[in-house]
Amino acid sequence: MAASLLWLPDDHVIGRSTPAFVFAHRWGGYPHEDLPRKLGEALAARGYAFLSLCLRRRGMEGQLMAMPDNDLRDMKVAIDYLQTNGCEDIFLIGQEVGAFSILNYAAKHRDARVKGVAVIEQPDNLADWLRKAVGEKAYAQALQEAGIAARQGAGMDTRIDLFPKQGPAITQQAATFLAWWSPMSDTRVTAARETLSSPILALTTNKPEDCAKQLDAWSRKLDARSLAGTNVEMVDVAAEDRPLYGLLWSPAESPGVATAVLLVHGLTSSPTSPLFAKMGPVLAQHGVAALAIETHRSGWAGHETALLDDDLHDIDLWIELLRARGFKRIVLAGASMGSVSVGRYQSLRQHENVIALAHLMPTADCPDWFRAAAGDGPYANAVAAAQTAMNDGKGDEYLVDVDIRQPPPSLSQGRFRWTQRAASWLSWWGPDADSRNSDHIANARVPLLLLSGTTDSYNDKARFAQLKAAASQAPSVTEIWYENIDHGLAGVERRTADDLYDWLTQIEVL
Repeated sequence: MAASLLWLPDDHVIGRSTPAFVFAHRWGGYPHEDLPRKLGEALAARGYAFLSLCLRRRGMEGQLMAMPDNDLRDMKVAIDYLQTNGCEDIFLIGQEVGAFSILNYAAKHRDARVKGVAVIEQPDNLADWLRKAVGEKAYAQALQEAGIAARQGAGMDTRIDLFPKQGPAITQQAATFLAWWSPMSDTRVTAARETLSSPILALTTNKPEDCAKQLDAWSRKLDARSLAGTNVEMVDVAAEDRPLYGLLWSPAESPGVATAVLLVHGLTSSPTSPLFAKMGPVLAQHGVAALAIETHRSGWAGHETALLDDDLHDIDLWIELLRARGFKRIVLAGASMGSVSVGRYQSLRQHENVIALAHLMPTADCPDWFRAAAGDGPYANAVAAAQTAMNDGKGDEYLVDVDIRQPPPSLSQGRFRWTQRAASWLSWWGPDADSRNSDHIANARVPLLLLSGTTDSYNDKARFAQLKAAASQAPSVTEIWYENIDHGLAGVERRTADDLYDWLTQIEVL
């Protein structure tokens, strides 16, 4: 990427979410050519980042040994770079052979960060494209020479030179030539398009300004957007044994904000979870503060040792921090295991400042789930061993180690080993553990949101119906489902924040 060119909007701030385009150049092309250079300027003026990617096959000197998969690796590096610098909605643009490469990347990798692909002067299947460009006789001769060299072990020693009537020369080693242009190579544009799941735009012009207009309209239709400036601040509270940190997002220019969403992470996650890192800025843009918190069970070490009541006391501390900061209305939003934490908190505390509860991918009732996951016999053995350790004063030492398989509604029935100290395990998963979501939802007296994906490992329509039926004291219960989205909400993080805000607006608590 050393010779790639990057354009950014004038007001861009590193880390702020900005939609971006990656441009893959034509055969024999360079990042600084007229089309990508002017297109980068035009799109940056419209608020986009634009990276004209320096592919390893650039120019005649690069194409000599570069394989088709090199383009895919180069594009992944570019996407990783843009994401690291705050670009979340990423689009790929390919010109000519670059169009094949971006289609191939999107089809093979199914990268959720790629919102769509746009093609300029897309070729037919590459073998047919070259045959037409140089003529049947020249193509057949080159193919024969390259094949002989490859069979003789000289694929990287024998050079093939072809000179299309239009466009740059093709100068490659025999093996490289066959990888790109042989009828047997994996470079059929039609095959890439047949397996493509990303939206595709065929640009009708190669004029930079006209391309920029089409790309701008298309990306907006696909809900690409820049986030307005928000503040993010690291805050902390003092628990009895150690400080806990949190990340607080707030609007940059709305000093009078009085509502905050307190985000409680899942089983072994942290305030920097991918879900919260994307939800926080969106909520702040809507004018609501968002606080993602550390708890005693953050990270694997925390999961292994923290007790159920630790979450209760941790949330107490964080709510007091928000109150001291002037937030009078607090929404508790728990993701996965955090759903148990926020539901139980409000069930036991009935805190006057809590105005709503959002259960994002709510977990099953913990003791019942673990028994189903481990099996009755292994579960009973784990309980007995953990209780013996507690009686011997070794609750913080003895390690419960159980082989489990996710029960329905999990589609994969994933198998893994569960390790946790006896005292911690009994408090969350033991038969007497107070960690049943349905029990605590029954005590909710504020509006509830139940949100999940249709392929979630812990939720289906029957589970939500059970939770809604239990929520007899809640003034309202709202369901939101995302089609074909699994546990973790990957790909719909910002949509989740939008829907959470819309729900708060609808129930009139803001």
